[in-house]
Amino acid sequence: MKTRTLWGALALLVSMLVAPTAARAAPPALPGGKANWVVSVGGLNNNYDPRNWVRLGYYVFNADGTAETNFWSWNEADSPERINTVKANCDGAVPHCYIRTVEDFDGSPTGGLRGSFDYDASGRLVVTWKTDKSGADITDLRETWNLQTGLVGGKLARITSPTYYTNSGTASDPDVPDPVAGEFSSYSATFGIGYGSTTGFGSDTRASMSDLVNDSRYNTVPYRGTFVRVNNGSLDREGTGGNWTFSGAQGDNNANPWQKCAGAECLGFVQHATSCRSTEDPPNADKDRARYLAEIGGGRRNTEEYWCMLLASGADCYVYNSHPRPMLQIIDDDGTFQGWVGAEAFSHVSTSTGKPDEAWNQYYWGIFDTVSPDAQPAIPPSGWNGSQAVPRFTVPDGANVATGDLLWATGALHFSGRNFVAGGCHYVELLAVGTDGTRQRGTSSPLCAGVEADGTRAFRGSLSFAQNPASVVITYWNAGSSGASYSPGSTLNCTPAGCTSADRKPFRIVYGANVASGSVTWIGPTVQFEGNNHVASECRYVELTATGSDGTARKASSSKFCASGGDRTFGPQVIADVAEGTDVQITYWQGATATGPFTLKASATCRPTGCQ
Repeated sequence: MKTRTLWGALALLVSMLVAPTAARAAPPALPGGKANWVVSVGGLNNNYDPRNWVRLGYYVFNADGTAETNFWSWNEADSPERINTVKANCDGAVPHCYIRTVEDFDGSPTGGLRGSFDYDASGRLVVTWKTDKSGADITDLRETWNLQTGLVGGKLARITSPTYYTNSGTASDPDVPDPVAGEFSSYSATFGIGYGSTTGFGSDTRASMSDLVNDSRYNTVPYRGTFVRVNNGSLDREGTGGNWTFSGAQGDNNANPWQKCAGAECLGFVQHATSCRSTEDPPNADKDRARYLAEIGGGRRNTEEYWCMLLASGADCYVYNSHPRPMLQIIDDDGTFQGWVGAEAFSHVSTSTGKPDEAWNQYYWGIFDTVSPDAQPAIPPSGWNGSQAVPRFTVPDGANVATGDLLWATGALHFSGRNFVAGGCHYVELLAVGTDGTRQRGTSSPLCAGVEADGTRAFRGSLSFAQNPASVVITYWNAGSSGASYSPGSTLNCTPAGCTSADRKPFRIVYGANVASGSVTWIGPTVQFEGNNHVASECRYVELTATGSDGTARKASSSKFCASGGDRTFGPQVIADVAEGTDVQITYWQGATATGPFTLKASATCRPTGCQ
């Protein structure tokens, strides 16, 4: 009996030794097949307090599913200072000045994290940081990224935070609401942009300043992108780059506007016809801007700096409130330069002490990319059905016109275009409806004549839907000058089949920083009412009153919305059995709380011929 027991035990042991073990889950694929990434991340919020921060560095994704990052980071509360790097001794009119960057960027990375990566059910990249660079445990820091592959013929990939291309502001509504907690990260990071390839991070991989001005692969390329930034309590989005190339003319410049430094790897450029302004009386006519670009340190590092030359007040160099921008070069699989990701950490400096003065509303903090056309447009077309139509839209107003494209994707509507302004100020507004009836709003930034040298500004964005987008109303708003009230211009109704002139009459009601915009449509014996309510403070709602066929008043209203800088769409709502062609009165009501009482603050009258 004991012998059988012994042999049974031996047999069991042998079976355990030779039995196949449970298969381990395969590690996740590298994002877009790319291991090496340059990434800019920011904790940017609508506020006047010094809570903003930016981070610029390298992400590495390994075949075993682990990830690591080494970075430089700056916090607004620390008021980081500008430091000198190389001196620009360029030819021409470029001032011979030290090119400055943000402190610490000339040294080794100041931080690091280690963790893992995977993908969620919708295919988004999820990175979880678990330890600091020394290996000490930290509370898990999660980031969820949209991933776009196939850039530059598959030689480059991009990651963006879900917030990066959404929530643009308008002239009367400049504040972008703070991103929803957890929308991008489990911690304070709110925006991010990055590019990846198979090329390493060695200094020998980056393009030199001589390459940028002399190499035909680079010197005729217009590098452009998107800048998300905070200034004066406003979170907004701007374009990067301009109507210049490294070897081409710009404005009234001659050829080769960027000049190579004689003794260092740096470039200088005197940019004409800029938005620089003077407070002198009469105004100083000099609108030139000094721009610099330099190679510093190792790896992919570059730094940019620019300042308005009139601020130097006759001195050779301006040593106070320039815009310093640490940057990392984007290099594709073939080792070809494709642009930069960067961060701006602008501490406002007192001209009397030369030190940061903690005037938080004058600080600039942001992250950006500036990329080649092969890496544009900067809109991830994830889920885009290539067989579906891409309607082209044109909304004119006299000599002013905005043109663009709508990309109808699974769960998203992507838009991009250009706004040309010959006079006054204009912006584009999109009010989109999903197949489930939900509504989303997007806008271009406002543009006034004379701000851009060529009169144009690119815009782009994405609107997300739980299901799919069904239609969108595009309105071109105009004002005579900056700060003036906007009025509706051309309006289009667009579906995946194309865009047609809409029988909608746009309205816009403003009370202080609060604004309600939308449209009214007359369809026989009914009136349709829809739009967006932006509330800067307290509570607001919009009400429409039409005359019924029996002569009595018929009403519809948006929900009551309370916020300190937020948006809520409303409609479409239909008032039936109205007198054909009836006028409608739109009123804007304010209350301290959602329960009221509410008082009338603004109104507009709409007719089939338009709203006043």
